[in-house]
Amino acid sequence: MTIATVILAILAFGFLIIVHEFGHFMAAKAAGVRVLEFWVGMGPAILHHKFGETDFKLCLLPFGGACVMDGEDSEDEAPGTLSGAPIGWRALILAAGALMNFLIGFLIVLLLVLPQKEAAIPVIESFADGFPSQGESMLMEGDRIVRIDGFRILLSSDISTGLSRGDDTTYEIVVERDGKKLTLTDVPLEPAEYDGTLRYGLNFEVTELGIAGRLQQAAYKSIDFARLVWISLGNLVTGKVGMDQMSGPVGVTDVLAQTAQSSMQSFFLLVAFISINLGVMNLLPIPALDGGRLLFVLIELVARRPVPRKYEGYIHLGGFAVLMLFMLYVTCQDILRMVG
Repeated sequence: MTIATVILAILAFGFLIIVHEFGHFMAAKAAGVRVLEFWVGMGPAILHHKFGETDFKLCLLPFGGACVMDGEDSEDEAPGTLSGAPIGWRALILAAGALMNFLIGFLIVLLLVLPQKEAAIPVIESFADGFPSQGESMLMEGDRIVRIDGFRILLSSDISTGLSRGDDTTYEIVVERDGKKLTLTDVPLEPAEYDGTLRYGLNFEVTELGIAGRLQQAAYKSIDFARLVWISLGNLVTGKVGMDQMSGPVGVTDVLAQTAQSSMQSFFLLVAFISINLGVMNLLPIPALDGGRLLFVLIELVARRPVPRKYEGYIHLGGFAVLMLFMLYVTCQDILRMVG
């Protein structure tokens, strides 16, 4: 890891924060909501300049950011305030940051996919010598794998993800065979040594990619990134993954810097994953996050009246305090891993 790769990692992380906050900024401007402050980073401001009604700030710590709008947590519903904007615009403003992260993540993946002329698809071309699960009631050549234990297969790389989610070595696999979908039960599949390599023994077809195919590959890869976030959250809730295995901004920057040193393509792929990760996490219904604020908009839509802004503000303040404590914890874990 070099100084250049560390700087590149910090810039990449900062870029994703700017993209997120810029989404809020543009949606607010489109809705006629005043943006009072737009800052990148946290802590004291080291640079700032006011353009129009907005004070743009660059803060000391290169993590985090905010787009501060007039009337965020107040009862003031005057024109130009967030509270005074129509409910549809408010929902769009709150979701716009995550939507921008999804868009940027997809565009980065697309730029990496565009040079590819061909790609493997989840259609079985052949089996490795000694592969056990073949026959009418098992896997056959030409089968397109659709689901593994309910997990939807979009790309050939999803096969290993679908198989790794199970606790057993037999699976329920849905395949498309001769134009019909078949459900195969108790299909035995586990890694074994084939041709000197530890793998599942499935060889997949490779197809040429046109423009539509490349767009599809990029879309599927982006969906996979979002699904991986949900899988990770599920593993956290069920205890398969411990809190000490989570990473914060310091850990993410460290991984970005190490990845940049080994492969720039992997680096940009990781940036795309982090961008989509930020989008998913920000939409979780947690107080202080965009998803938590969207939850209050939904409550207002159903109840036909808003939760008093004062109480909503208290809830978001409490959520922010908990998030800060959590960030402090994961940052300490990141530092301990780095020095260890």
